[in-house]
Amino acid sequence: DKFNNKIGNLLEDRNHGVLLAGCSLLTALLEVNPSYIKEFRRYIPALVRALRNMVTSGYTNAAEYDIAGITDPFLQGKVLRLLRLFGEKNADASDDMNDILAQVATNTEGTKNTGNSILYECVLTIMSIDAESGLRVLGINILGRFLLSRDNNIRYVALATLQRVVNVDQQVMQRH
Repeated sequence: DKFNNKIGNLLEDRNHGVLLAGCSLLTALLEVNPSYIKEFRRYIPALVRALRNMVTSGYTNAAEYDIAGITDPFLQGKVLRLLRLFGEKNADASDDMNDILAQVATNTEGTKNTGNSILYECVLTIMSIDAESGLRVLGINILGRFLLSRDNNIRYVALATLQRVVNVDQQVMQRH
């Protein structure tokens, strides 16, 4: 309760470190006390905006946070995880994030581990929320690409994730 009034300011800050700390703090708070999720859903637009800035145009002064051509992958992962918590069992919140999840899934290069980690977080978010059918197909197709990887670790992650979401869309799953 001591931090609840301050977290919103952290999530709307443009500084990378402040936003990362705010996302980490809020994620920990929501995992310990899920009853706060409803209170903090009002920050979804700010999180979507920050993620969109990182995915499309690059984050302000983010050259120092670029890893293997991915702008600020640590922050992207934290934002995706937080969006996943907000979108679970909430159709309105899920609708607010469908577009940005599609952008992340289509614009992130999956040839290096950095991009694969963002794609993995994106797929987990897509499968955890009430996503549109086309977005779910996109997520499962990403897992299908992971299965084609030569890296056994990536294939294992894909299989473990497919096992968790096997009941989502049987027809799409059978293709892989």
